[in-house]
Amino acid sequence: MKRFFSALWKTVKWGVIAVLCLEVLSFAVITTTNWVIYGNLREGPKAVYDPYALFLMGNGIWPTANTGYVENHPELSRVIWFFGGSTMRASAAPYQHSIPSLLAKTLNATGKPYAYNCFNFGVNSFNSLLEVKYLEKQLIEYPIRPQLVVFYDGANDANYFAVQKTPYAHEGRERVQGVIESYYKAGYGILKPLNAAYYASFTRELLQKLLYTAKPVDPHSPELAKFVDLTVKRYDFADKVCAAYGARFLLFLQPLYWVETCPGENAAVAASEKKTILGRKTFPHVRDNFMTVYAALEKALAGKPYFVNLRNALCGRNAPAYTADGVHNTDAGREGIAAAMLPAIRDSFSAMPATTDGGK
Repeated sequence: MKRFFSALWKTVKWGVIAVLCLEVLSFAVITTTNWVIYGNLREGPKAVYDPYALFLMGNGIWPTANTGYVENHPELSRVIWFFGGSTMRASAAPYQHSIPSLLAKTLNATGKPYAYNCFNFGVNSFNSLLEVKYLEKQLIEYPIRPQLVVFYDGANDANYFAVQKTPYAHEGRERVQGVIESYYKAGYGILKPLNAAYYASFTRELLQKLLYTAKPVDPHSPELAKFVDLTVKRYDFADKVCAAYGARFLLFLQPLYWVETCPGENAAVAASEKKTILGRKTFPHVRDNFMTVYAALEKALAGKPYFVNLRNALCGRNAPAYTADGVHNTDAGREGIAAAMLPAIRDSFSAMPATTDGGK
């Protein structure tokens, strides 16, 4: 019996050590990958809890440069709210180089007598699900009302569905769901710290990411069909809510390296991006998974009055437009995106009444 308990103890001890070693190894892989791709050990800056949107950036709303005001003439003020993920926020770059700042600069240089006041409500890792909730929060709480609301999406919706395989995919979904549900759902749920640690595990996160890179998304799966259906309904809802507040709504489907179909690429630019962007050969299903989800959304949204497809907006570029992950943009990339957005934004304002309330 003594030998039995001794062997059992050794088994348990080495089992725990093995689990801890695996967790440490997974932590090292994920943090190293974050450093290589994002230049940071974490994915983005500090996030804080928000009762509407689940979480927001700890450093608040990102500033926008070049905004304009017309003193004592609110009818000449035009307010634009911009929503999206980290590509919209662009917090890794000086705020003067964000898409809203670039658009504000052009609009205020050429749109006289109107003054354009742009707000960057981009939040790292946000997709359509969390952006709609954030829009609700700002319509309830933010004092300066918009005349135009812009969503800039595609990458995060495609990425989170491909990883999580659920219509309700978003950043942190399983961690939050695990803490809330599993206290009663599973026997070990009574050990809340242990259960929370399981859902927050680096090993679990690494395994999900490896499966994502190794396993293709089924383009005919019912989960993908439901995901697309619900995502379109979210945008339809955002369009109706904006209209109820007297604002127009625009959705831009963002360009991504993984989904572009560019004929006649600039050879030097293409060669530079091939050297910079990680995982092109190592993870062949990354491009396929992005393409599958992105194309399904693109098809379902075609014909919507608020939809603008920027899939190939950066084709013909003369400088690299993407950073190492093929999603985030260089300064040149953001300049190209802002230029591609500009006509639709101008058209939206030209269709508005000549007099407005200036965002009150």
